[in-house]
Amino acid sequence: MLHGPQPNPRGWSHKGIQLATEPTCLAILALRHERTTELEVAVRNLANLQNTDGSWPAFAGDEQTGCWVTALAAITLMNVGSQTAGLASAIHWLIDAKGREASWFWRWKFQTVDNHVGFDPAKYGWSWVSGTTSWAIPTAFSLIALRQSKTRGLNRTADLDLRIKVGTSMLFDRMCPGGGWNAGNGVAFGVPYAPYIDATAVALLALGGHPKEPGVQASLAWLVNRLPGCPSPYSLAWGVLALAVHRDISKEVTDTLGRATKELTVLIEKAVGTDDICTLAACALALEASEGNDVFEVRT
Repeated sequence: MLHGPQPNPRGWSHKGIQLATEPTCLAILALRHERTTELEVAVRNLANLQNTDGSWPAFAGDEQTGCWVTALAAITLMNVGSQTAGLASAIHWLIDAKGREASWFWRWKFQTVDNHVGFDPAKYGWSWVSGTTSWAIPTAFSLIALRQSKTRGLNRTADLDLRIKVGTSMLFDRMCPGGGWNAGNGVAFGVPYAPYIDATAVALLALGGHPKEPGVQASLAWLVNRLPGCPSPYSLAWGVLALAVHRDISKEVTDTLGRATKELTVLIEKAVGTDDICTLAACALALEASEGNDVFEVRT
């Protein structure tokens, strides 16, 4: 039985000892029911890592411009009940953050000179780091953070609603032909890109509550066909998390969720590919989601 990563008195790193935001957030989410002193310290250290503009750096000592992990930090603080001023400023930062195609210059460039990318630059999301183009996974996590903040009553402004609308339109616009998501574009140079399991899963998490959208249905069908037999516990875990949110859409989704959960359990028991904190935490969260408690679900 997987109980999740062990508490760390400071936080968690990708490798070595340098505190990093992504593994710390995922580990805190996996351990959020423990309520130990060590976990409280880790949550406090995560909050202290926040930049003055409301964003989070990728790791301690990184540049103070902030990046995509701001969304993951906001999701984490909301789910551990940390309703702080820092959380409010993080939500404002996410509302204001945009992929560079949101600016008139880059929009003009993508529509005229650099139009081989095959997407609508008027539909923008969030980038991995500031000043770059929108990508699927940072957009999906940002949408989850904003939607959860709205349902929790932390921010119900028109600006938030508009940002969610534009970001959602970007995900649908960047979808690969036939369903699913690649890291960024669905088509470039006239060539359709193949979807990735993890990108598709995280995008579907962000689009929970849109069961009738053809893009959601097509992407779920793609994930149902590709997820069983996936050898990567990381991708398999994110797939389970996504299917858990959409389990009521069809019997096929429900059945695939059960099969994928069993396959994930076998990989965990064999300790296959679970030697890093992000994967281990994602596996713990996936097993919890399979039982009806998905931390990334937006409850309306």
